[in-house]
Amino acid sequence: MSLRAIGGKLIKHGTTLIKQANRGKVPGKPPTRAICHSVAPLKSAAPVRESEFLQRNKYYVFRNLGIQVTQKARRVLIEDVLNRVGNKKESGVLHKSPRNSFFGNSAPLLSLVGVAAVGQGLLTKDEELEGVCWEIRQSMSKIQWNRMFNPAQNTAENSPMNLEGFTFGKPIAKGANAVVYEVATNVPNNVGGSTEFPLALKMMFNYDIQSNSLAILKAMHRETVPAPVYFNCHGIADYELSFLNMTRHLPPHPNIVKILSVFTDYIPELEKCREMYPAALPKRIDPAGEGRNMSLFILMNRYEKNLQEFLDLQDELSLRTSVVLLTQLLEGVAHMVAHNIAHRDLKADNILLDLSDAKTPLAVISDFGCCLAEKSTDLSVSYTTFDIEKGGNTALMAPEIISKKPGPFSKLNYHKSDLWAVGAIGFEIFGLPNPFYGDKTVRLSSMSYSDEDLPSLPQSVPAIFNRLLKNLLRRDPGERLNAEIAANVCQLFLWGPSSWLANASKFPSYGEIVEWLLNLTAKVLCESGRKQGNRHSLTYPEYLLISTFLCRVKLQNIKAALAWIRDDEI
Repeated sequence: MSLRAIGGKLIKHGTTLIKQANRGKVPGKPPTRAICHSVAPLKSAAPVRESEFLQRNKYYVFRNLGIQVTQKARRVLIEDVLNRVGNKKESGVLHKSPRNSFFGNSAPLLSLVGVAAVGQGLLTKDEELEGVCWEIRQSMSKIQWNRMFNPAQNTAENSPMNLEGFTFGKPIAKGANAVVYEVATNVPNNVGGSTEFPLALKMMFNYDIQSNSLAILKAMHRETVPAPVYFNCHGIADYELSFLNMTRHLPPHPNIVKILSVFTDYIPELEKCREMYPAALPKRIDPAGEGRNMSLFILMNRYEKNLQEFLDLQDELSLRTSVVLLTQLLEGVAHMVAHNIAHRDLKADNILLDLSDAKTPLAVISDFGCCLAEKSTDLSVSYTTFDIEKGGNTALMAPEIISKKPGPFSKLNYHKSDLWAVGAIGFEIFGLPNPFYGDKTVRLSSMSYSDEDLPSLPQSVPAIFNRLLKNLLRRDPGERLNAEIAANVCQLFLWGPSSWLANASKFPSYGEIVEWLLNLTAKVLCESGRKQGNRHSLTYPEYLLISTFLCRVKLQNIKAALAWIRDDEI
């Protein structure tokens, strides 16, 4: 290639990258990951067989006219992918009728994306295909997170800043450190929905911290890591909250608990407070109480059950439901790892479920009170003394953490500790007892077990998940998959052609993988607002699962997941 040609390519692609990097940025506002919203349900819950998903959906989504799609995401996908195509005949269609392309019938152009990208072999270089993958991530990220739910619910200004803005219902749950009440807001256009008590308010117990907003936020800042907004109602100036810059923030994600706001206020006398948590009450309410006057309050979406309660009520989950639940947990952990945050207390009690979709639960990770989120750390903490906190639930504490001894050069490495906990919870999801729970004479200990001691899943469960859970529970963290690759393994099982998972078949090329990704992207973008019951649609949580996958997808990581599946297959 001549120097002139090389220079031309650098200018062309460099300009495109710079434009994309600056498109849609708001000065002073950090970018956040965003996910698609409107979706509809799927009838069949059976596992996907040979290419069934693609057979049902390939090009079907391209043929539907008049579908309303998020315009900005559509522009990114069509403009940027077609700009990478060198054949002027195909890409010229876009320039002939751009207005019709963006605001009218987009089906031909979405079809053209698939044809232009891989059908005619125009994108032959790996870097060009990775560029298309980047465009997919960009197009999905253009869909704002607050459109997943009622927009009013996501506006911080609509959330009350103190307890006077709420009507309290009954207590929902109580733990060692907090109690949760059902609540409704007293503001116009009630935040959260039309039910009587659509939200939940978590009140932290405060035994030792002085009744001062700043002191409470400093002491309980871990609980607020997923929170978008902090409200401070008792005379603390904004500049005094600068300490929050020392803590990492976890951007919104479908599989992380949705916190609407956080504030401090005086502890009220609520229903059953003297029965459920008398010791946490201040003396002005109960003379025998040991609590302080003020505490932290966390307003969040209301979730019907936690995973433990849900599993206790089920005789047997369908394979698809189990796989979707496991994939959601892995996606949530991958999101935390990507932002250098470790939960350190994952267990079935701390996983909440939205059951508004009757066919597929939506799982979210909650209770970040034990998390590691300081900016001074990078999922690794110096462990010089036993006084340094390791985390929460010791039964599900990864072996590299629980067995670590303090020393001058000792470090606690949390990069794959949450992944280990998901592996243990996976046995519960697939219908077996957690191997690290129960009687001391029977259960495994994370400090002393060997890899060979791990039980196997029932034969009715595909072997890939038996191997995956055992991989996540390897004693040596270096032998475990990382969270993103593990999540990809599950996503490929759910949506990829089954032939890709078989050792005997040909390994898919980057072009074939890109074609599959483009079809997934088009399906998510085009099925906004489709009526429920359509045989080609998925459930709402399944659409969110595909969206989270597409927001972080990289061809190299898909290839790595496929290689693990095929090379290690029994």
